[in-house]
Amino acid sequence: MLVQTSRFGMVEVDPAEILTFPQGIPAFEDIRQFFFYPIPQNPAFTWLQAVNDPEVAFLLVDPFLFFPGYEVEIPDSLQRDLEIKDAADVLVLAVVTVPNGDVRRMTANLVAPMIINRAARLGRQFVMEGTKYTTRHPLFQ
Repeated sequence: MLVQTSRFGMVEVDPAEILTFPQGIPAFEDIRQFFFYPIPQNPAFTWLQAVNDPEVAFLLVDPFLFFPGYEVEIPDSLQRDLEIKDAADVLVLAVVTVPNGDVRRMTANLVAPMIINRAARLGRQFVMEGTKYTTRHPLFQ
């Protein structure tokens, strides 16, 4: 299927690669379908692009590459909601902010990672409570 995006133009997406966020994403609750648009030159990052809204895309990063001690405990209720049966199917990604377009000042939101079940193609942004993490951890020192 062809999907129009504001950043990447018209993109061919395999319907089997669509991710469903049954509750949407906070502030984007009406948008439920997304797909990954990888960055070939930098596999640590990927875009999570909305299928039905060309303007909505989130830059994501593998937080474990930048924060080796990072921990996310996925509650049983979320595991059930996302139909997680095998830990190998779980993908944890952090939303990245690029202040004023300056990549040297990029930060990652470690409080609310994207939890994705690759097998079931389901995802949710999970807001952790009572954590030591913040919404703006610098990626580069």
